[in-house]
Amino acid sequence: MGERLFEKGMTLSEMDAAVEHFLTEEGSAVRILVDIPLTEEEYIQLSDKLLSTNRNMATMQRYRISMLLAWAYALYYGKEESRQYCEIMSSLDELPQYSMRQFFGICSRTFEEFGLNNYFPEICSKQQLCGMMVAQAGVSEEMAPRFCRLLDKMLDGKPIREAMEEMEMTNNEQLENVANASSYHFLEKLLLSAREVMRDCHSGQYTEIQLRQKYSITSSRLIHTCWSWAQQRSRVCA
Repeated sequence: MGERLFEKGMTLSEMDAAVEHFLTEEGSAVRILVDIPLTEEEYIQLSDKLLSTNRNMATMQRYRISMLLAWAYALYYGKEESRQYCEIMSSLDELPQYSMRQFFGICSRTFEEFGLNNYFPEICSKQQLCGMMVAQAGVSEEMAPRFCRLLDKMLDGKPIREAMEEMEMTNNEQLENVANASSYHFLEKLLLSAREVMRDCHSGQYTEIQLRQKYSITSSRLIHTCWSWAQQRSRVCA
């Protein structure tokens, strides 16, 4: 992923400032949360700090972008180390109704403020928020080869419903905890849009930079994944 975003020993405030600085410097390249590059070690560093704070509305407002970034990476990495943070962030039913509405408002404003893909004008339910976070987590590095092979199958005519069923069968436990009709709606949109990106990657008519310009709201990480896959396939076939 290149240079680390966090240094060891950083406070939560320092890590939060580093995230905001990255968004300021690289804003146009960040379309979903996992376009902000965190190694698994950095994710654990951030989530540990967040877990040690009091989870109240003041803290959620103060560290809103870091809080959502850690949730997206909990889904992205999907390992045992992710479970505690992901379960806490998914257990919104325990909040009083008024606090839940406040939390949804914080999330909606955060996506808008930092120019992230906002799939709803306003988040109004746990179902919408959990679906949004599945979308913000994108496609993990571990999942990428299987996902790219699936896109190639779709280009060869595999129906979208069959592709969705194949994707659903590979969900990790953290994703299962937030899986719902809303997240499946995002999955369908993800597959259909990624199929078009992959088609253009295979065409050889575009550079990666041109693809990022053409697909201006598609995850930069996803475009890079498809581009790298197509380049690898072209070398194998050459």
